[in-house]
Amino acid sequence: MRTYIMNSRDNLIFNLKNSIKQYPKLFYFLNHTLGTFVGKSAKQSIAHLPEGSKIINVGSGANIIRKDVINVDYAKYPGVKVVADAHNLPFEDNSIDAVICESLLEHVKDPKTVISGIYRVLKPGGMVYISAPFIIPFHSSPHDYYRWTDSGLRELLKDFQEAELGILIGPTNALTYILREWLALVMSFNINTLRQFWVLFFMVLFAPINLLDHIFSRFNAAKDISHFFYYIGTKK
Repeated sequence: MRTYIMNSRDNLIFNLKNSIKQYPKLFYFLNHTLGTFVGKSAKQSIAHLPEGSKIINVGSGANIIRKDVINVDYAKYPGVKVVADAHNLPFEDNSIDAVICESLLEHVKDPKTVISGIYRVLKPGGMVYISAPFIIPFHSSPHDYYRWTDSGLRELLKDFQEAELGILIGPTNALTYILREWLALVMSFNINTLRQFWVLFFMVLFAPINLLDHIFSRFNAAKDISHFFYYIGTKK
C-alpha cells in the first residue's frame, strides 16, 4: 500500500471534504448542488447491467452508486468494501463486468498503470466509465498531478473500444472554479487559511451561475474549455 501525505496547500478544504465524506448522502447532495453535471453519469451508464453484475468503483470515496457496486478506495470511507491502491487492483484477470473510475486519474502518480489494471480485471466486452478533468485548478485528494483534453483522454484509453466521450461538467463550471480561486488569492493577503475560506465562500456564491452549463455545454466549442469529460468504453 502506498503512503499518502496530505498537501498543506489546501489542507482546510481537504479536511472538510474528508469530514463530509463520512456522510455519503450529504456529500452527494453538496457535490451536485455546488456543481452542475450535464453529461451521462456512472449510474446511468451501468443502468442496463442486471443486479448481481460484478461492478467495481475504483477511487469511490463515499459515493454509493448502486447497492451491488463494490467500492474500492485507499481510505476506509463509509461504503468502501475493498481498501486497496488503484495501481494494484486486488481482482483476478477478466473477472469484472464493469469498472467505474470517477475523478481519480488526476490524483494518482501513474494513470497508465491504473488504466492497465482496469483493463486487466475487466472481462472481454466489459464496460468502463471514466471521468477526468480538463480545466480545473489544483485540488488535492490527497495529491493532484494531471489534466486531459478530450483527445488526451482518448489517447490514454486507446486500448478500449470507445462508445461515448462527452462533457460531464461544462465551461461555466470551469470559469467559476478559476474565478473563485483568483478572487480568493487576491483577497487572502497571502494567508493560506484565509484564501481557502474565500474559496469555499465563492464556491457557494457562484453555484447558481453553474446552471448556465445546461445551455452552454451544448455549444460545439464547449469542449475546448470544459471542466470535466466522461468516457464510456468496452474491453476489446
